[in-house]
Amino acid sequence: MSPPPVRLLVCVGPRCDAEGKGRALLASVEECFATVFSDELASARLSIATRDCLRLCTRDPVVRFEPSGDALSNPSLDELLRLTRAALAEQGLAPVQGCD
Repeated sequence: MSPPPVRLLVCVGPRCDAEGKGRALLASVEECFATVFSDELASARLSIATRDCLRLCTRDPVVRFEPSGDALSNPSLDELLRLTRAALAEQGLAPVQGCD
């Protein structure tokens, strides 16, 4: 049985997306991950989705990882890359490159 895919849920609800911060984070993640994790995205071992509210309200963007359920408030792109690599490494594959 294959491990569950890694999924990033980016909250774009009214508080997390205040001043467009949630959607800006989403755009950065999608752009960077399309390069770094292209194979994983294409094979559905990794996906990025949005939610209108994760019920973890702050005034900053919130991202939840699945299947772990870990949630981060206002994560940096580097932090998301590191955590995604670690989650994929548990599945036996983690790319080495980064976003520039």
